[in-house]
Amino acid sequence: MSTVRVLSSARDADPAAFERAEAQLVEAARIHSIGDLQKVAAYWRQRVERERALEGEDEHWARRRLHASVSYLGTVRVDADLDPETGETLLTALGAVLDAESRSRREDDDRTPAQRRADALGEICRQWLDRSDRPTVAGERPHLSVTVGADALGGAGSDSELDHAGPIPAEIARRLACDASVMRVVMSGRSEPLDVGRRTPVVSPAIRRAVIVRDRRCRFPGCDRPHTWCDAHHVVHWAEGGPTALANLVLLCRRHHRMVHRPRGFRLELEHGRPIFRRPDGSLLRDGPTLGGRAPP
Repeated sequence: MSTVRVLSSARDADPAAFERAEAQLVEAARIHSIGDLQKVAAYWRQRVERERALEGEDEHWARRRLHASVSYLGTVRVDADLDPETGETLLTALGAVLDAESRSRREDDDRTPAQRRADALGEICRQWLDRSDRPTVAGERPHLSVTVGADALGGAGSDSELDHAGPIPAEIARRLACDASVMRVVMSGRSEPLDVGRRTPVVSPAIRRAVIVRDRRCRFPGCDRPHTWCDAHHVVHWAEGGPTALANLVLLCRRHHRMVHRPRGFRLELEHGRPIFRRPDGSLLRDGPTLGGRAPP
């Protein structure tokens, strides 16, 4: 191979980089043999490709962005361009949740792939917030907050509002309040708080642990979601006088908890300590095992 061919090959590999290094490569061609010049050109090309990769990584990093905005309907629109490492992390986490769900997916799961990904993202965020080692914000662990009117949890009102997404139906507020802590704020008019009570846990850590030991997983028929994916659902809502006691609590994963609280959705009853799930038409979905092996007191 001639000197001219070696230099031409280097130029064709990256004309812009060759132009910047042309003087050095021509000088190398003058003082080196063809064999040594080929080595010099090979090392030069490796360095150029490495620099190009680093520049590409910097470019991806500089272009990263994520926007999350609330629409006038209350839905939250997410739009993002992620660098390769962050994007791979997100895809891996979503894939882990979707893979876990696929192992117990029921035939009546009519969610689209896009809807399942949206639910998976919510589960990832929810589990992050639920961890006990989260840093505090304004003296409290990060948490989902909903403000409800006094009558909303009884099903009669609609005055419920999330901090960011805005107004929500009373039924969603009832579901969120199923396994939450509640703080009473007495208002004079719409903007003047008169009294703020202490935050009261609806399901104490001790009771939740007892529910976890008994149920271990979501009790919806066919679901195997572990307790870390679950809420403690009040079969008879505490706003309607249902006790926060082991006999009135059942672990439900977030998806099935939503289905049970949905108007005209699945119904859950306890019969002799046994969770009974019925379809909206009243037909039995499947008889569940006895809670703790005995009927509730």
